[in-house]
Amino acid sequence: MAFSKETVVIVGFGWVGQANALALSQAGYSVFYFDIQKPEFWYKDKYEKQYNSVKPLSNILEKDSLSTWYIVCVGDKVSSDGEQDISAIRKALLSLKEAKGGIILRSTILPGLLSSLNFDFYVPEFLHEKKAVEESIHPQYFILGKRNQKEWPSFFNIWDHNATKSFHGTPEEASYIKYLSNTWNAIRIAFVNEFGNAISHPTDKEKLMKNEKVIDFFFERKSYLRYGRSYGGHCLPKDTHAFFTWHRKQGKEMPLLEGMHRSNLVHQNIEKRHSHLPQWFSEWTRPQMSGHVALRALGYSIKKKLKSLFKMK
Repeated sequence: MAFSKETVVIVGFGWVGQANALALSQAGYSVFYFDIQKPEFWYKDKYEKQYNSVKPLSNILEKDSLSTWYIVCVGDKVSSDGEQDISAIRKALLSLKEAKGGIILRSTILPGLLSSLNFDFYVPEFLHEKKAVEESIHPQYFILGKRNQKEWPSFFNIWDHNATKSFHGTPEEASYIKYLSNTWNAIRIAFVNEFGNAISHPTDKEKLMKNEKVIDFFFERKSYLRYGRSYGGHCLPKDTHAFFTWHRKQGKEMPLLEGMHRSNLVHQNIEKRHSHLPQWFSEWTRPQMSGHVALRALGYSIKKKLKSLFKMK
């Protein structure tokens, strides 16, 4: 099913931008990308043919029109002292200043920095690196921060419909939900690893199994609750560090999150000495539901569909 009236331009073709591009291309949209650097194709082993349908642009406004939607997926940087640098994001948004189309910001931005940026919708991503394309098609969360009353693109209806849960609010609220998710995931990993180290240092596989035996009994090997390597990847270390650093500068002490960060640094040193620590990856799970939980979920789904129908009218 093609949507000829809307064109999508992905600005920033990293792992998040590519996941969005491939998912929207699969949904039938005409998708292009613009990046100032030559991209590394993260999902080519699984989506090589789909990449052929996403064409590069030499000029960011090459496909500009009233029916063009720009999805900005440019990454931020966080220094060793926790300062978030969004200069690349600002530059990308500035290059869209004369655009006729709408602007959707998907980059991770601290809540207090959003007011100085130009965009129509803030939709932070909740993707796991190993399942990013699939989770772009069927998102766990559709978190929408609306800046104005501009009519949203049709693919928002797809994301909203496919999402397990949706939230509509301000950009700042959307940002806090993004950081809440990341800090909660990070703190669980740090806690489990620190507790495991209290049982025994994993100097060999036998002691590793001893730690896992206790922790897995209690947490049942659930996501982010398995003993192993420290939290890493593209998001958790930089986002959690930037979050508590920025709030500390606003006079809000966050000793729990700062302690989590220090605990993870300690575990990184343990990890360097013990390479046999398991590496694990998480993804969103959609558990089977029954009883009143299922009825509540059904009611939520019906409400979403009714809202979608009224909007289309």
